[in-house]
Amino acid sequence: MKETMNTRAKRLQRWWLRHFPIDRVLAQKVFKCTVNSTVAFIFCLIPEVRKHLGAQPAMLPLISVMAHPGRRISGTIQAMMFCLTGLVLGLSYALFGRFLAQRCLGHNWKHLTEDEQYANHFVRYESALAVLAVFETFMLFFHGWMRSLSHHYFAMVFPLFLVVHFAFLDPLDDPISATTKAYTVPFYLGIAMSLFFNLVLFPEFGSTYLGNTTIDTMNLIHKAIDDSVNFFISIDLKESQSLYRKSPESLSKLLKSKPTIHNKVSTCSTVLHECIYEISYSYVSPTQLKPIIETFKSCSMYINGLINACQLEFTLLSRDENREGDLLQIKTDKEIAYAHFERFDRVLRKLRPSIYNLHKILSESVYLTKILLAHAYDVDLSRAKGSEIFKDSDEIVRYKNKKDLPTDFCIDERKNTLQKALLDFDREFREELLKSEIDFLRPKDEMFLLSSFLMNFKETTNFVINLLDHSKEVHTTRSAREAKGWLRGKSVWFTFLHSFQSFKIWIRGTYSKTNPINENEGLQGGISTQQNKSIGAVATRRPSVAEEDLLLQQAESDKNLRDLKETAELPLPATLSSNLESDNSYPFKKKEGTTFESLNYYFTACFIKTNRFLKRSKAHFRFGFQVAIALMLASFPMFVPKTRDWYVKFHGAWVGFVCILCVEPSVGDTFWSFFLRMLGVVIGSSWAYLSYAAGQHQSDPYLETVITAIGAAPGFYYFLGTPYVKAAIIGIISIYIVLLAAAIPSSIHDTILTAWAKRCFAVGYGGGVALIVQLIMFPSKARDELNQEIAFVCGSISELQLLYASGLEGEPLKVSLSEQKYKRMAKVSQSARAALSRADAYKGLARQEPRLKGEYTELGKVFTQVIFILRQILDRIDNAALLRKQNGSAIIEELNSVVYPYRRQIIASLCCLMRAIQEAFLNKTPLPQFLPSPRIAQRRLINMVRRALRENYSGQLSNGNPISKSSETQDNDINDEHEIMINFKRQNESEKTRHATYIHEFALKERFLTWNASTVSFEEIIEYVEELCNLTKILVGVNEFKYGFLSRPLYEDWAAEAATGFDDFIQGKRPKKQQRPPSSREPDISESVASSAASSLSGGEQDPVALQPDDSEPPLNLARIASHKAGNNTGGLPGSFRKRAFSIGFVSDQVSGPNGLSKHKTLGDTDSDIEDDEDTSDDELPLALKKILTGNKTKNE
Repeated sequence: MKETMNTRAKRLQRWWLRHFPIDRVLAQKVFKCTVNSTVAFIFCLIPEVRKHLGAQPAMLPLISVMAHPGRRISGTIQAMMFCLTGLVLGLSYALFGRFLAQRCLGHNWKHLTEDEQYANHFVRYESALAVLAVFETFMLFFHGWMRSLSHHYFAMVFPLFLVVHFAFLDPLDDPISATTKAYTVPFYLGIAMSLFFNLVLFPEFGSTYLGNTTIDTMNLIHKAIDDSVNFFISIDLKESQSLYRKSPESLSKLLKSKPTIHNKVSTCSTVLHECIYEISYSYVSPTQLKPIIETFKSCSMYINGLINACQLEFTLLSRDENREGDLLQIKTDKEIAYAHFERFDRVLRKLRPSIYNLHKILSESVYLTKILLAHAYDVDLSRAKGSEIFKDSDEIVRYKNKKDLPTDFCIDERKNTLQKALLDFDREFREELLKSEIDFLRPKDEMFLLSSFLMNFKETTNFVINLLDHSKEVHTTRSAREAKGWLRGKSVWFTFLHSFQSFKIWIRGTYSKTNPINENEGLQGGISTQQNKSIGAVATRRPSVAEEDLLLQQAESDKNLRDLKETAELPLPATLSSNLESDNSYPFKKKEGTTFESLNYYFTACFIKTNRFLKRSKAHFRFGFQVAIALMLASFPMFVPKTRDWYVKFHGAWVGFVCILCVEPSVGDTFWSFFLRMLGVVIGSSWAYLSYAAGQHQSDPYLETVITAIGAAPGFYYFLGTPYVKAAIIGIISIYIVLLAAAIPSSIHDTILTAWAKRCFAVGYGGGVALIVQLIMFPSKARDELNQEIAFVCGSISELQLLYASGLEGEPLKVSLSEQKYKRMAKVSQSARAALSRADAYKGLARQEPRLKGEYTELGKVFTQVIFILRQILDRIDNAALLRKQNGSAIIEELNSVVYPYRRQIIASLCCLMRAIQEAFLNKTPLPQFLPSPRIAQRRLINMVRRALRENYSGQLSNGNPISKSSETQDNDINDEHEIMINFKRQNESEKTRHATYIHEFALKERFLTWNASTVSFEEIIEYVEELCNLTKILVGVNEFKYGFLSRPLYEDWAAEAATGFDDFIQGKRPKKQQRPPSSREPDISESVASSAASSLSGGEQDPVALQPDDSEPPLNLARIASHKAGNNTGGLPGSFRKRAFSIGFVSDQVSGPNGLSKHKTLGDTDSDIEDDEDTSDDELPLALKKILTGNKTKNE
């Protein structure tokens, strides 16, 4: 019986934790907030205390909920500062508005009530209310403007609204002292109580949390490094053959760790900035962790590179399964699938022991670093996890408490050991590759994959070495201070606003550019730890200057003010301009400006700046007007003399309070807020009615207080631990407001039932007005915002490609990626990632909007894939840019004079594709007809690099044998490529005669290996761009060619088919032909075919095709290849060539899905082909055949 009860109890516990997850920290926060609000409620019930609170005692529990103690101390201090700033500004503004309104009433405003003013001085009374209405309107516009500018300002402008809105409802005969007391004492007392309970009950210091977060982040980084290295070198081995104790993790877990590490690194940076709001007392300052946390970002990029290499290796292993598939599914052909795994595995087998040895020492060094930091910042040592994947992991010393720590950690010895292991690994790696065949070292997919892993692995090792240096400094500081004793060693660290940068962070609230904080997270405590944030997410608005400041194609279109000072001049030839300058006879020289010209300049400059400001602030103006119009419609009776008294007695302030909380920047967000707040108000008001009834109409206030606390605790759980912040916060406030409206004696004399009804009416009226205004006045749809964010990311990717590609005009470069360009790339990448975070939020809000064009579920799935693909592209670009910044690029720095046309073609094709996708999302127009993929251009670049290496490094190989021409891949291109190579040979002829360079030495340079790693990243980017183009076709459609060269095979193809089977040809049936399955080819031959096909498509005279097919293969007709459509197996084309050679524009039926979606139609037009099936017109026939049919019809008639 006991076992059955225990089993049921465990099941109940698991069910409860699954649906209502809670940990110790969250439970402590809920307890603190409940105690704080309950004490504030008790103060309102005590008459002796209530008379010192002024005319608005109910503001005390309200502000205790808004400035709750459920934050860390630093977050509470920050919220207090913003709240106090809003209170001071709001009270000053309200007192000034009331002062002007009282002046309108005349000198007897103190002696006459509002009813007497209405009866005796109606015009003056009306004028006074008009003044209040004007002040209210400007305040509301300012409130909306600041909220649109940054959600960070909500904590400041909401108290400002409370003070002004409620103060304007107070009688005009109240003196300034009474108004000041009513809106200072409750607010300041509530803020002080929150700070007190935050410090007394389970205090959470930001510096302590910073240490815990740093160790947790390093645990994730450590585990990701171990799992990725184990996966890469052990995925194809049996468990008995593996060097590790544990089998490799699944690829899905590795891929899921990438966003987890990214979010954890962003959280770590946010906590570091949050610590500037508190004063800490410890041995070591929290700011000493800043250089360590800043290096986490680059380390996360290297880890992304390691995981991407594992993904490519897995694709290479499973290529046989992935090559064939259903044409109805969108499957992009992977370049890595054409690599030789046997050749790759042969080299990896030799390098496996070296990688394992370095990995083991690296893992031990990371664990030592975690122990040093945990000891320095008083973090529990058991929080630092050690590696468990090695066979001798049990022999490694694990530290569980401070007593086990040694006196000397031998950090320098550990660092030297790691550096020596890295040098040995580099030496062994080069020695093994020097022994390998020359064909492996040439630019090929196998070498690209190996270089990607090895370069990221080496850079990760360098990161750990730097981490040891920083950890040594922190540990030395901690040891020196600890030796002085507890009293002298610890210091008070004032990190508050220690620099101008921290002051800007405090003003703007921009902690994390990639994961900006929204209103919900700001109300909860600054940093969200929820797993399902998208359920109740509130999207943050993109900064107004982001698009103009980051994207050059738009920023350069603006007129520069400096151009106004210069006279427009036509460009002159060099000889003519030199003669004019020498003769000093240039008649169009700019003369000294007159007063009129200077005034004209300043007026023009003023107009340009005004126009730029209005364009940048369009969204802020819109939301400001929405807030002002909605609140004035909801609260206009308070400014009308006839309805003001009725509005006050009906608790009209509640209407405005609910309305301003429901207004959000988008329609979906407003609708969701209205629903949540209506639910919260009904539940909270009903619980207040229950508490009042349990207290037997104030006869038992103790039971009433207990019941209220019981209802507030679940509300605070939903407030602090779930995404439903908006419903929880207004539900808790409704409990106290409704109860105090009936309990506190006032001039309104409400019963609990009437208070409940008025509160429900307030949410219905105020929320309904907010929703109607959002739908009618300047509506902002979440779907439109989603499209704009995705378009912004596409433009950012195009900009990143241009910044990454240096030397596209063939100019010589010593540095392939300058520090200035890299900083700009980092800025653009951060803005793009922040836009993707906003797109995720808008995607969730779009499901909540009313839609007339059908269900949004299918579109939501497509947008999810689009966002995922854009994130993958950004990961690859960031990793490639960081590797190029650290090591350079041999191709750009040494061979750019030869390969720059091919590099320029790739970048141009990628930028054109991303630009077309960007415009398609912005304008909701179909994609153009012809969108060639950069895949062929990328293959041509690789072939050209091979050829350049063969021509430039044609000396003896390291093994003493010359390169045999039979083993070379003969690449052919058009005549201009041949001329470039001739010039290149002449430039390097003198150098070749002086010394012989081995191709091994060049192929093993750091810069060349970096180019290999970046090349495999670019191949993946091209594949992802192709998938993105196909998904865009599903969303917006595509303009297909109906006639012409690209719409069908050439004349000889369809004419032959029409002659042999005219009926089948008219009906679109494919004639039966005897086809033999194509035999497998070497990837080099396929690549050469693809390169030659691309050259043939460019037109002009062509060189002979340098293709040596097998005897069993028939010669290929390049004319048929160029006109052949994907998915059509006629012509005997090899399967590998069909998938690799053709661009996106040739794919016809690849994007069709099981739901009837295709690139010819969108989800809103899935049944548009019903009528077309009955159409018997010959619109789809070729033009020549239509003429024949038309002529036959004419003759018959």
